[in-house]
Amino acid sequence: MRAPASLPDAVAAAVAAGTAAPTGVEHVACVAATGRVAAADVVAPVSLPGFDGSAMDGYAVRAADTAAAGDGAPVVLALVDEARAGRPATGTIGAGQALRISTGARISGGADAVVRVEDAEESDAAVVLRRPVAAGNDVRRAGEDVARGDVVVRCGDRLHPGRAALLAGLGIATVAVRRPPTVSVLVTGDEVTPTGRPLPPGGVHDVHGTALPALLAAAGCGPVDVAHVGDDPDATLEALRSAAGDLVVACGGLSVGRHDHVRRAFAAVGVREIVAGVRMKPGAPTALGVLPGPTGARPVLGLPGNPSAALVGAVLLAVPIVRAMRGAPPAGPEHARLAVDVRGTPDRHRVLWARLAVDDDALLVARPAALQHSHRLRTPAGSDALVIVPPGPEHRAGTIVPVLRLPGA
Repeated sequence: MRAPASLPDAVAAAVAAGTAAPTGVEHVACVAATGRVAAADVVAPVSLPGFDGSAMDGYAVRAADTAAAGDGAPVVLALVDEARAGRPATGTIGAGQALRISTGARISGGADAVVRVEDAEESDAAVVLRRPVAAGNDVRRAGEDVARGDVVVRCGDRLHPGRAALLAGLGIATVAVRRPPTVSVLVTGDEVTPTGRPLPPGGVHDVHGTALPALLAAAGCGPVDVAHVGDDPDATLEALRSAAGDLVVACGGLSVGRHDHVRRAFAAVGVREIVAGVRMKPGAPTALGVLPGPTGARPVLGLPGNPSAALVGAVLLAVPIVRAMRGAPPAGPEHARLAVDVRGTPDRHRVLWARLAVDDDALLVARPAALQHSHRLRTPAGSDALVIVPPGPEHRAGTIVPVLRLPGA
């Protein structure tokens, strides 16, 4: 068996495993693509704006005709037409002429500037100007926002409402994105009862079957299938062979006791082990491997049975796998100041549930929960981040440490 990996090495291995098993590409409507990751560059098919247009309500003029305008010598231009948004003027204007124009209307040939309505006086089919305007005044130039052929979304970009707006403005209705990975969660243990069913003597409600799908959905995964299996080697092996997800996650059964069958099942189905334990607390038994198959290798993650420890392992390793599989770049940790002294360990990272806040100096502060036992559920329920405490004897309040926000928190 391999020696346990350091936490940074385990995270790097998780990202590599997900990157090596990307999901397929599908085309979806831009309106439904928020949160998805672009699978290819998107090139602008047209310029934006598509024509020279007015930025204001007013009058389209030839700037040269206004050069001599002043309070004592107003310029009078004949109004010959009107341009409205969606209804451009039909002709051009010549010397001494102008046309009424609305915001967003196309500027007719001959005009090169717009005089705002509040800077002019209209009288008897003419407009009176008392100040000059420069060419280009209040004109939105064709292509000033986006030029045809510009790359407006790059492969790997996360799509959000701002990008959806840009694509819509360019007339693009669909976009190529990575398919969200599917996940198979295998929950082991004779004592684990699916939520909603009566508990037998000594039984516990299944936490993994709710918490992990919720966490992974917040990280951007697709459908999650949950299967329950008792402490039986044949049933464990069959459940693992039947798992069809792009990512397979097994909870519990990672130790080497008489009733722990997950590691042996991993070996029996051909999982190539990459990480055999992680030097962290909680979650030390966490394991990572890849399962070869006819459509390529799939990441397989083994998490501890204690629900809080399993959630820690899922945040640290399952979430990076999901992000990598769906084409998103790795999300590095933020950094915050410890609000209290924290005792460390000499040879492994401590991972603590915590709440984040902003102090009076606008700096991020992390306050670890008082109770960090791996079986407790109220602690993660009251937290919105994990604090990653590096190896060492003690870390004083004010020490800068990495923190990971919980997806969806």
